[in-house]
Amino acid sequence: MAKNSSKGGRRTPPNPNPEYEFLGPPGAVAMLIVLPLITYGLYFNCRPGFGCIPAFWDPKDGFWPSISTDPTTIPSDLWNFFVANWDSDAFDIYSVFMMFLFVCYFVIPGRVVEGTVVGGVGGSPLTKDRSNYKLKYKINALKTLVLITVLVIATLYTRGVEPFLFLHDHFVGLITASLVWTFGVSIFVYIWSFLPDNNGQEKILAHGGNTGNKIYDFVLGRELNPRFSASPDSTFDIKYFIELRPGLIGWILLNFGMACKQYHDIGYITNSMVAVLVFETFYVVDSLWNEAAVLTTMDITTDGFGFMLANGLLTWLPFNYSVQARFLAAFPLEMSLPHCAAVIATQCIGYYIFRGANGQKNNFRRYGASAPQNKGLKYIETESGSKLLISGWWGTARHINYFGDWLMALAWSLPCGFGSPLPYFYPIYFAVLLIHRELRDEEKCRKKYGKDWDRYCEIVRWRIIPYIY
Repeated sequence: MAKNSSKGGRRTPPNPNPEYEFLGPPGAVAMLIVLPLITYGLYFNCRPGFGCIPAFWDPKDGFWPSISTDPTTIPSDLWNFFVANWDSDAFDIYSVFMMFLFVCYFVIPGRVVEGTVVGGVGGSPLTKDRSNYKLKYKINALKTLVLITVLVIATLYTRGVEPFLFLHDHFVGLITASLVWTFGVSIFVYIWSFLPDNNGQEKILAHGGNTGNKIYDFVLGRELNPRFSASPDSTFDIKYFIELRPGLIGWILLNFGMACKQYHDIGYITNSMVAVLVFETFYVVDSLWNEAAVLTTMDITTDGFGFMLANGLLTWLPFNYSVQARFLAAFPLEMSLPHCAAVIATQCIGYYIFRGANGQKNNFRRYGASAPQNKGLKYIETESGSKLLISGWWGTARHINYFGDWLMALAWSLPCGFGSPLPYFYPIYFAVLLIHRELRDEEKCRKKYGKDWDRYCEIVRWRIIPYIY
């Protein structure tokens, strides 16, 4: 029987001419090792009793304890390093947190919305023609956060800050626990992508994760939208569930734990810690309030779900992005009035650009060019039928929302002062990420729109920052 006709068989062969990203398979192998070590490195090079490089750094301690520079011992050193940082209590707490979020997704009511038209390759006969094939998603992440907030307030009222010191004192153990979940989820979805769905049909695969190279596909993500059920009424999507809940909610819980540690140690919370908590919590709440907007991002529409996304959402986001709060817990700082004003101004300008640009784009896509809220907006129409905005926010730069997003990232680090570069890890990394994302999007749009994209770029000249880049 032909492979393409066997029920549940792999009807879609690997791409014979894959376009590798991130330096291809060698880069994928490097990510498996380097990304976790960066998260550990941020902890071990900025912690109480050690300091925060370079101002407080003692070179004799090394960047990563117990990891040598001898290539022959690195595998055993990595394993010993992992064992040394294993914390059963932290793993239990992290696992309870994940299961709580899972239960909340199903128990807490929420409206069901459709995503964008599904892309990818392969799929069952029912989804081969995906001109109007859309998946359904449940919107209740903000309600989950509200429930967690109520539980936190109740705990704070009855037991004080003591229970939340666990987040500070077991931080490195929580990193290890998140990595166990990261690798566990990644291995599961990779194997799951080869199994037929509950209708006996193949899964829809991501373009970039169907290369045939096992390591590369494992890291980039083979299946586009891993789900337990192929029912058209199913709403639970593993990638979508992990996209917002564990990382974003975990991030502000860790921040709160750092604030509790600062209060426990010095008897009050500094204005710099308040600024970090308020700005970053506002960002998370705003993201969850606009939960449906994530359905139009490349993470959901284009990228497969593999180690790279799982690590980014379960480990990288909460534990690396909380570095500012952790820094201020160890090294409290009071901002002057001008310092406060500069931080607030940077945050407000960034949010104004970010939300204004995204809101304008979403309104244009959702309601169409003739809608009252889009009155006066200019656009060009492509041969594919798509419309590209050339006025308003999107007339200033092709990715002006990235600039606003980056300004907010900078505002979260400025309260830490300039004694160490580590609190600025996020805006530095985020700048690299946004430029890479912009280059990916440019390539994708150039292929999709052809000469219309060239015409669009002649009108909207700047990529991210008007008159600069």
